[in-house]
Amino acid sequence: MTTPFESAVFLTVRGKYIPPSLESMRILHNATAGSEQGIALARSMGDLSHNVFAPLLKSQQAGAEAGELLFLDWWQDAKGLMDFFRNENIVQQGTKLFPSIDATVWVPARGSSSYYLPAPKTKKDRYVGMARGPIKSPEQAVEAFAPIDINAQRDARRRGLVSHQLFIKLQAPGDSTPLEILGVDWWCDFDGMTEHYNDDTHMAGLGGAFTGRPQTSLWEQPAGLWSEW
Repeated sequence: MTTPFESAVFLTVRGKYIPPSLESMRILHNATAGSEQGIALARSMGDLSHNVFAPLLKSQQAGAEAGELLFLDWWQDAKGLMDFFRNENIVQQGTKLFPSIDATVWVPARGSSSYYLPAPKTKKDRYVGMARGPIKSPEQAVEAFAPIDINAQRDARRRGLVSHQLFIKLQAPGDSTPLEILGVDWWCDFDGMTEHYNDDTHMAGLGGAFTGRPQTSLWEQPAGLWSEW
């Protein structure tokens, strides 16, 4: 028997939004995907969580542009997610938010050094750092990450790391695009995060996990009250 999170999948949705401002996008998001009806429908099909992030533009390492948004969702299983996005009403709502999106489904990387640590009470901010790139195989990539992740844990936590997770792209039948790995870090301290990502002691060795240049980006919680669950 499997537990719910043994079959859970992670969804990343990134795109430039259509509304003319972040505030108007917030209002539209909360009236569609984030409405009571929208949340109820998503939950009924297995959407366990939904978080919204905007580019961290005060960082020189942002890797994203003004006008972009990032959605991070955990789903109970891939079938519920796929059924949700086949719903015609959901498709129509999506076209009001984004002209096009990069929506990718991921599964936790087996054997990876993922961990979750409680944030200190005084640290209320949340930031996300992501690194995504092509790999030769999941096993090789996880093996390359492992010693770096373990050796960096103490410094990363001291600098404000809340969690670290690795994911492998879930490829649909017939998908011939390269295998990819995604690293997702949650932070509660901007200065500590910046210090860590500029620390070659820990960062330099990560290049060996990829077969091409990884895409990196930094994100923060956007202003205003966004519907999340």
